[in-house]
Amino acid sequence: MTASAVMLPQATALSIALWAPYSQNPGMAALAGLITAISLSLFSGLSGGTPGMVSAPTGPTMVLLSGALITLSAAGISGEALFIHLALLLFISGVLQCLIALGNGGRLIKFIPYPVVAGFMTGSGLLMIHSQFGLLEFHSLDLWLEQKLWIPWLTALVTLVSMSLLPRFWPAIPGTVSGLLAGSILFHLLSFFSADGLPAGWLVGELPKLGSLQLQLPESLSSVRWQLILPISLALAILSSLDSLLTSVLADVATGKRHKARRELLGQGIGQMIAAVFGGIAGAGTTGATLVNVKSGGRHWSAVIAALTFILIIVLLGPVAALLPISVLAGIILHVAIFSMLERDIFAWFKRSTSRLDAMTALLVTGVTVAYDLMVAVAVGLLLATLQFVRAQVLSPVIHRQSSIEQHPSLRRRSEQERNLLSHHAEKIIIFELKGNLFFGTVDYLFEQFNQLLDQPVQIILDMGRVQQVDLTAVKMFQHMADQLHQAKGELIFTNVRRGKGLSHKVEKTLRRISPHHSGSYPVKTFIDADEAIEYAENRLLDQLGEKQDTRQRVELEDSRLFHGLPADIIQNLKNVMKPISLKSGESLFLTQDTGNQLYIVIEGEIDILLPLGDDHYKRLSKFGAGAFFGEIAFLKPGPRTADAKAMHNTELLELSRDGFQQLKQQNPEAAIKLIMRLGRELSDRLRWADTELRRLAD
Repeated sequence: MTASAVMLPQATALSIALWAPYSQNPGMAALAGLITAISLSLFSGLSGGTPGMVSAPTGPTMVLLSGALITLSAAGISGEALFIHLALLLFISGVLQCLIALGNGGRLIKFIPYPVVAGFMTGSGLLMIHSQFGLLEFHSLDLWLEQKLWIPWLTALVTLVSMSLLPRFWPAIPGTVSGLLAGSILFHLLSFFSADGLPAGWLVGELPKLGSLQLQLPESLSSVRWQLILPISLALAILSSLDSLLTSVLADVATGKRHKARRELLGQGIGQMIAAVFGGIAGAGTTGATLVNVKSGGRHWSAVIAALTFILIIVLLGPVAALLPISVLAGIILHVAIFSMLERDIFAWFKRSTSRLDAMTALLVTGVTVAYDLMVAVAVGLLLATLQFVRAQVLSPVIHRQSSIEQHPSLRRRSEQERNLLSHHAEKIIIFELKGNLFFGTVDYLFEQFNQLLDQPVQIILDMGRVQQVDLTAVKMFQHMADQLHQAKGELIFTNVRRGKGLSHKVEKTLRRISPHHSGSYPVKTFIDADEAIEYAENRLLDQLGEKQDTRQRVELEDSRLFHGLPADIIQNLKNVMKPISLKSGESLFLTQDTGNQLYIVIEGEIDILLPLGDDHYKRLSKFGAGAFFGEIAFLKPGPRTADAKAMHNTELLELSRDGFQQLKQQNPEAAIKLIMRLGRELSDRLRWADTELRRLAD
């Protein structure tokens, strides 16, 4: 009921201001505003889209409808035809709002940037202020004094000031109510002391009865100027939806709930259609009444109660409207425009270099709104915002990190000879970690960074894990890079490619689909994990350097990294307490959370240590070939495994359990001590490597 009291003056004021140039019946105009508030609030409340939302005529929709009426009048449409055209325009707008809701268009509307919203709200506010100067007449000073035209100006000013000041002293009374009372009392006091009274046209007049409402249906659709009303209907549907969703966001902040955009827009659309049929005007969710409603405790059914309250006002208090001065309603509109629609922060945005472009966008949208057209202003603002976004994307770096295998080697444990070779030729494998959006605005910069490498026999690894989107221009650039590198005996390798980002899971598929007649017959490799890509590039480089890789090689226990150089008797003691294990390719040795206390030595084959990430995805933590060892953490402190161990080929291992170690300690204490010392040394080396990797990732 409090929200209804807040909304009553605004709904009637906006409707009277809209129809003032075309109708001499302020009471009927006021009723149109109340019909709109009833219909929108009722169906918005029934939809359950936004708890606490109250809807009615709003400033932006009034400005757009005012422009629509001017357009229709200029086309020679007047009288009853003007009402019919407006009703059809509103009905179609409601239908379009429902279609926007069903098509999840509410999500897209939310992406309109705030500077654009601030610009057209400010422009609409200025137009609303300007519209009231017609209601508050001023021809010349003498005439102004002689015909007592100063009285409407004074009551409008008192209403405006009262709405701002009185709530400070009586916060329980909403500002619109206190302003309405103060302005009306002053007006009637001046009328009482005026010798010849005041003109009856300065009052709203008694509201018509609900029984006087008639369906606004055209006699013939052939006479309707569809080319005029359809574009305006679309503009109104978008504007009303945006206005309502902005109010929904504010209601969410106040209630702590989350609005449902589809339901809210459906309710608003149906309400708009019903209002159109019964002679209402356009509207949307209203910030002021909604916040008053929420702060007063209104939630789920409050909008329905507000609609019923409006009906009671029409039925029971219709005669009271005869006492409402139009100038008081003008004061309310001025207050709404000045304090709820003008974005004064725009000038503060100019002080910060980062928000200066936003301020210019908002001012341009404001200027176009005032001087030309509201929806053209929104289109201009969106265009500018899009250009700003493209500019920001172009200027933002798309290379997150660049490294070679000197800084970022694979996790595979390699021999000292292999490590020396890879370190000496590290510049032949370059890893680029890309990020952001790769599109026509950024690929040129990316190509410049790669250009010097494309004529060299290098392997370039592109890590796409941080890339958000790839457009066709970027894909064609990748194709060109792959061609150039292939001619130079190099290779382009992809890793961490995500589906739905503009590339197939295998990049080669994308390259062939966009260019079926492409002459390149060479494969373009794509790997799930970055480490797999680096290992592949290292193996290829070692092959080129004459260091052949053989996963089937066998390294006996005495030649393994952990036990190399130990005396033969210690090696024999170790073999006596170790258990041989054979795994087939793809078979798991253990899984995450399996309890264990064993240390493993790889004699032949390969073991991958994998961290499961769900949905068949994983992160490879390490790879152990023949001669390497793993499982030392569980061996030193038994407990659950922290990763999976999986054989990548047919693999043979030797297992040393804690029980076996206890036997070794009893049989040969020296061997047990040497084993612990070597494990400590290896753990120290791995910790140093982990520290280096963390520093690299932190750069």
